[in-house]
Amino acid sequence: MRLDYKLELRQTQKLLMTPQLRQAIKLLQLPVLELSQYLDQQYLDNPMLDLEEEECDGEEAEEDIFDIDWEQYFQDREADKPISREQEGKATFEHFTSGDKTLPQQLRQQLILFCLPQRLVEIAEYIIDNLDERGYLELSCRDIASQLQVVPGEVSLALNIVQSLEPAGIGARDLRECLLLQLRTRENVPPFTWEIVCQHLDMVAKGRIPVLAEIFNAENAEIQAAIDYIKTLEPGPGLSLGEESKPAYIFPDVSVIDVAGEWVVLVNDSYSPRLCLNPYYYQLLRAAESGETKKFLKNKFNSALWLLKAVEQRRTTLQRITEFILEYQQAFFQQGVKYLRPLRLKDVADALDLHESTISRAINGKYVQTPRGLYALKYFFSVNLDTDDGDGASSTGVKDTLQDLVEKENKNRPLTDQEISEKLQELGIKISRRTVAKYRDELNIPSSTLRRRWE
Repeated sequence: MRLDYKLELRQTQKLLMTPQLRQAIKLLQLPVLELSQYLDQQYLDNPMLDLEEEECDGEEAEEDIFDIDWEQYFQDREADKPISREQEGKATFEHFTSGDKTLPQQLRQQLILFCLPQRLVEIAEYIIDNLDERGYLELSCRDIASQLQVVPGEVSLALNIVQSLEPAGIGARDLRECLLLQLRTRENVPPFTWEIVCQHLDMVAKGRIPVLAEIFNAENAEIQAAIDYIKTLEPGPGLSLGEESKPAYIFPDVSVIDVAGEWVVLVNDSYSPRLCLNPYYYQLLRAAESGETKKFLKNKFNSALWLLKAVEQRRTTLQRITEFILEYQQAFFQQGVKYLRPLRLKDVADALDLHESTISRAINGKYVQTPRGLYALKYFFSVNLDTDDGDGASSTGVKDTLQDLVEKENKNRPLTDQEISEKLQELGIKISRRTVAKYRDELNIPSSTLRRRWE
């Protein structure tokens, strides 16, 4: 086989991801808060970008400058006197800030109230430091005694002290012990509660109320009352005492407003900085003669233009998609979730003459504020289920109907999955028992055996 070099001219088609295209795709994917951070960084990196500021009236601004309360001014100046050294050393409330305390810190504060020997305090603190986030102790007393080189009896005594701290159930080694520790602090515990927790806790999760009633020779209602009481106990006491998670706030990317009977779509860009071209650097670009300077400013100018174009393209795309959803899901906005129509990405892409990937990127992580509440844009896309009239039904609307059927059912004889399927078919929705079970699991609705109430 002979190897040699030769020159060929070949024409091929290839999709190239230019930097401008990558930037446009990235901006389309960003939610409103991440977009704001991205634009802030671009504003700092590119001198060609400037912030649009609202110009105020010169006469009003001048009046505000000289409109000063001189009496209040001189009173405030009195407070600016130098602080003496004696006052400097005194701590004030401004020097302290409130912070969240961890689970070990709060348990240690309770442990201080006990007058214990130093040896027991050290063992108890070691136990506290080895609790998991639920408040459970995974180490055995023998392991702790071996690690600290102490007597196992001292570890058991220190563990009893830790288990006496609040909330009840702290320091338990399993779920059964955790529930028993909480029952010790309760009064008027229903009959058979202790016996069920000690011996038949596995049957509680399975809803074997008739079996338990036969074991204890009791009425089903008595076993039901005991199980309801057990469900009021806290399986993870440490979670209620640990650091509380900060609430997550969602800022909608789009708002749908009802104005005098007409729906209006507004893309929320108030959180993002309004960028424009910097006129000073633009003049420098026009007057530049040096090659390096002109090249640098030209690149920054092109980058700024592409950024402004990508931001506007993102806003336009979100506007068009939301307007289509608003028109297509008009029954939902007027009547509720049950009237939500099935919708696919392909339907929106064909109607707006866009690619499905563009629609997917645009709605991913985006939220819309409506008079009915805050929804993710993905919420309006659902699977089509067959109906008798041939129009189809949204899976989201079917789930809402299923949940209504479960809430209105007879709790003494709850509906089975087959009965729910039959009732939905009576409403014109063709759905199998297996699909009902799937939707029920997605809604965290237990089976009919666990939903049954005994009275």
